Amino acid sequence: MKNNKEEYVENRGRDLMIFAVSTVVMIGILFWKPEWVWVTWPFQFTALAGWLGRL
Repeated sequence: MKNNKEEYVENRGRDLMIFAVSTVVMIGILFWKPEWVWVTWPFQFTALAGWLGRL
């Protein structure tokens, strides 16, 4: 049973939107400055985990 005082609030639509936007940004960064691609990973993988209901 989840505690209502948790910081994360499940919102799969928001998580899907963040995942999609960060994926587009990641692809853009891969073309522009590939050495900075790791900057998008925290947003992308956290949003993916939230969208899949794993947070």
